[in-house]
Amino acid sequence: MKIAVEGCMHGDLDSVYATLLHLQETEKTKIDLLICCGDFQAVRNEKDLESLNVKPKYRSMNSFWKYYSGEKVAPFPTIFIGGNHEASNYLWELYYGGWAAPDIYFLGFAGVVKFGNIRIGGLSGIYKARDYHLGWSIIVDFNTVYSPVKYCAFFCTLCFIIGFPRVNSFIA
Repeated sequence: MKIAVEGCMHGDLDSVYATLLHLQETEKTKIDLLICCGDFQAVRNEKDLESLNVKPKYRSMNSFWKYYSGEKVAPFPTIFIGGNHEASNYLWELYYGGWAAPDIYFLGFAGVVKFGNIRIGGLSGIYKARDYHLGWSIIVDFNTVYSPVKYCAFFCTLCFIIGFPRVNSFIA
């Protein structure tokens, strides 16, 4: 199985997919899966753009919305985790994980999936020592322009990872 791993896509799926398709053609190989390790930026519309945790000058629709709307289809199954620059309102809707678009799966704030004969687990967010033990003690409001929730929605906290030691069964 050939797995491509991408760092921050920043919503520019068109460029990443084009690069991988070119690589697939020139190397005469087949990519079975793409994993994105944060800052995916699943922005569907203007409301998502407003909730994107970046300075306004960096906000851009990019190309995820084309895959969400069905205008385009991902050329490979894609799995991603959230980073610290995400459209927090949308990914909050998929807290436990789910299909963000056809063939594009969000692992959730902490999730594990089986793909073929491998298990893939991921934690969304960034580690910040002072917030690690806080859990969710805040009110979620993604509508406020400079909401602290947008800023901290993707801090990795102990409550995200407490269940991971329970994932120990054999993969058949």
